[in-house]
Amino acid sequence: MRLWLLGFMLVSGIATAAQSMYSMLSSGEYQPPLSVMQQIEKEFPGVIAEFEMEMQEGELVYQFELINPLANAITRFEYRARDGKLLKQKAGKVTADDVGEVEAARLINTKHQTFSGIIAMATQDHKAFLTDAKLDHDLGISYLELKLLDDTGKYKLAFDIENLRQLPLLKWD
Repeated sequence: MRLWLLGFMLVSGIATAAQSMYSMLSSGEYQPPLSVMQQIEKEFPGVIAEFEMEMQEGELVYQFELINPLANAITRFEYRARDGKLLKQKAGKVTADDVGEVEAARLINTKHQTFSGIIAMATQDHKAFLTDAKLDHDLGISYLELKLLDDTGKYKLAFDIENLRQLPLLKWD
C-alpha cells in the first residue's frame, strides 16, 4: 500500500509540474524558442544540434548546442527565455560522444536546411510547446528527437531529417 501511494504521489507530482510548465508557457511572456534558434543560425556558423529549456533560479532558460562540423567545434549557449538575452557562451571541441549529432548536422548542411526549419516542419501539425530537441544518427537514420508539451501533458516524437517526415516507429507517448 505504501509503495502504491508513493508511486501515485510521484506521478501526480510529474503531472502537476507539466501542467505548471504548460501554464507558464501559455502566458506568452517568453520569446519563442524558434525565434532564438533563428537568431543563433543567423549569427553563428554551424548547425544547432540540441535545445533544452530549464528553470534556473526561478527563471526559464533556453540552452542550445551548436556544432560546426567544418571546425570540429561545439558551442553551448544559454539565453534568458523572457527576452532572448544571451547569458552564457562556451566553445569547445567535438568529442566522440557527439558523433551522432555531427552526422545529423552534416546531413542538415548537405540538404541546405536549418534546425529551426526542421523543427517547424516536425511540429506543424502539433499544437504544443517545444521543450527539448536533439539531433541524432542511429541505424543509418539521421533524425530529430523532440519533446513537446500540450494541455494533456508531455510526449515525444522523432522526425527523419533526410526524408522530412515523422518516424512512426519511433513515436511514443
